[in-house]
Amino acid sequence: MKYLILLSLFLTSIAYGKPCGLQGTIEERIKDCATTKGNFLLVSITEKGMEIYKDAKSGLIWGNRISSDFNHYGSQKACDEEVSGYEIKNLKWRLPSINEFEAAASHGMKEALPNTNHAYWSSTPVKTRKNRRRRAPPAQVFIWDGYEERTDTGDLKDGASVRCVARE
Repeated sequence: MKYLILLSLFLTSIAYGKPCGLQGTIEERIKDCATTKGNFLLVSITEKGMEIYKDAKSGLIWGNRISSDFNHYGSQKACDEEVSGYEIKNLKWRLPSINEFEAAASHGMKEALPNTNHAYWSSTPVKTRKNRRRRAPPAQVFIWDGYEERTDTGDLKDGASVRCVARE
């Protein structure tokens, strides 16, 4: 039994990096973690292994993938700190736009950030026809396909992953 417990603790320590960047300003957290992956600076690794990075080119802070999939309505609420688990206070987390996903991809997001091989919701609606009398809510939103690094579309009721962004 002791062997199983020790093995479990060892595997858990391998799965998650050593916690860092748990206090201070964004810059203080980056110095504490002292890890750079291309254009992305590690801001924090929580006790649960949640990783948060800053894109040095755009200045956006990228949270880790939230472990559950959501429809688009739920995805917007998932960026709340209580749901997302992002432990950096005073940041307003939100869904990234499709342009922000495309820019991050050009900055090396796939190589730098964990869990990129998923379809992610964006905040960018697909334009509807303009000849309608009343303005209808969008039926689709752009999705970032992290596996193929391309833009796609998804119905609002479909399920997809969530990764939130914030600015300092």
